[in-house]
Amino acid sequence: MEIQKILTQPLQVANEWKTYPSGLIAKEDLPIIEAFKGDKLNLVSPVTLRENLAYIFTLIGLTRLPDTIELEVIEDFIRSTYFFFTIQEMRIAFKMAVQGKFDCNIEHYEKFSPKYISGIMNAYKSKANQVRKNIPPPPEQPVKQLTDQEIVDFTKEDWLNGKREDFNRVFNADKVFKILLKQGKLTFTQDQILQTINVVREDNLYRLNRMHPLDAKKFSQDIRREDFIELQCKKLALVKYFESLSS
Repeated sequence: MEIQKILTQPLQVANEWKTYPSGLIAKEDLPIIEAFKGDKLNLVSPVTLRENLAYIFTLIGLTRLPDTIELEVIEDFIRSTYFFFTIQEMRIAFKMAVQGKFDCNIEHYEKFSPKYISGIMNAYKSKANQVRKNIPPPPEQPVKQLTDQEIVDFTKEDWLNGKREDFNRVFNADKVFKILLKQGKLTFTQDQILQTINVVREDNLYRLNRMHPLDAKKFSQDIRREDFIELQCKKLALVKYFESLSS
């Protein structure tokens, strides 16, 4: 029988004990965490699965090995029922059961049945869920701080590559305006400031006359606020600046 041949071969035991960078995890739980990263039971090859079953049979002291039909049933049960576990987890589950670390019956009575497998794997599942809860989340990656020029370029490209129809849609206008003003790239005469205010007010009146009454009511309240008009003027000034760069 194939399984008997496997049992007579030198067993390749994976290195289950590796370090894990966390002080919150008990040392005895580290192998389980490593096993989480292993090969899913529904994806391993038949040879790999039978090699690991041979390891488990030796571990639990099974002497009456499953015949061909029984082995096929066992393999199908494992793949279809515990597909979310890895082959490494299954090895650890039986090893920990034999070590008496689970509250489950490990007496097999020379019968490696699906019921026997479920008893051990369900006990392991409870342990694995506890371990998963204790794994600290990965450290958050530092958020990249954009330079002033990157902030300006983003707003500029957003406008120039868009429809370029409504200056009110300029993104992050207040921030970009302050940057360009500080850099000396925006300068205004008193006449230019008054002209910008007039253009904004005329545009607001044009919009107001074409709005739904409910929208018009809110908009009419907005345009009475100085901060709202000021932001609109900044947006229009930015549009003129961006357009001058593209011409």
